[in-house]
Amino acid sequence: MAKESQGIICYWATVTVNATLAENVVGELTGFSGPSMSAGVIDVTNLQSTAKEKMIGLYDGGQISLNVNWVATNDGQIKLRESLVQRTKGSLLIQLSTATTAQKISLEGYVIGMNVNGAVDNVLKGDFSIAITGGASFTTG
Repeated sequence: MAKESQGIICYWATVTVNATLAENVVGELTGFSGPSMSAGVIDVTNLQSTAKEKMIGLYDGGQISLNVNWVATNDGQIKLRESLVQRTKGSLLIQLSTATTAQKISLEGYVIGMNVNGAVDNVLKGDFSIAITGGASFTTG
């Protein structure tokens, strides 16, 4: 059964202790994309092979993008901007609902990009790109 996307809470912290405190909530989250995980393919074909032979290399956690309504005073958005400027690794937790048995995506990474967009008859929008280091975990509970 499909999972609705309402009720998602996103946290960003540069320390893992009490990472889910309200001050770490990335406010006004409007969407996210990722993690975009993939693994490299290693060609192990040899002269005795009758067809291409392959192995899978280490998997790469890839990247994740966060889309927000830009709120310059939101603590979570401030921490993301500071992490980019200070080159600080952080922990991201996306709680996929407010239920007690919520599915969660957790990872560590570096903020590698930020963009602010403004347009006529619209609110300011922002995007953050995070390069994942190590991998991502998917849990329930």
